[in-house]
Amino acid sequence: MKRLSAGISVFELLFVLLLAGLLAAAAVPRLPMGAVGRQSVKTAARQLAADLRWTRQLALADAAGNPSGYELRMEGEEPYTGYSVRSRQSGVVRASVSFASGVVCTGGRTFAFGPLGSLVSGSGSQIRLSAGNIRYTLTVIPATGAVLCRKEE
Repeated sequence: MKRLSAGISVFELLFVLLLAGLLAAAAVPRLPMGAVGRQSVKTAARQLAADLRWTRQLALADAAGNPSGYELRMEGEEPYTGYSVRSRQSGVVRASVSFASGVVCTGGRTFAFGPLGSLVSGSGSQIRLSAGNIRYTLTVIPATGAVLCRKEE
């Protein structure tokens, strides 16, 4: 009499999992990792744009108590390694950010916003971030302090 099997054995399951693991291990080194660099520069550009807007907002909100305003200052030498947001009056750092490895940042060094939200004279107005062939340019309109983030083609 022949016995019918209603399922799979543990041995068969382990064998299939082992084969799947070997195939995955062979395929992973061949996957394109450029997407990781593209995403990290996109994230860095968006965060930098948001932090420039936040720095301007801090200057506007604290205008009565801090007439010197706030600044976003790039850290390190070009290409910059990160940036910090600080009060121009007291020097207190409100935030500090480091760029992910592979993200190259060049351009203006200090973006200072006065109590009316406009850029202070002598501030930078443009900064560029790139990773591989993906580039973003951030521009601050001096008269209004508005921040534009544009992907370069």
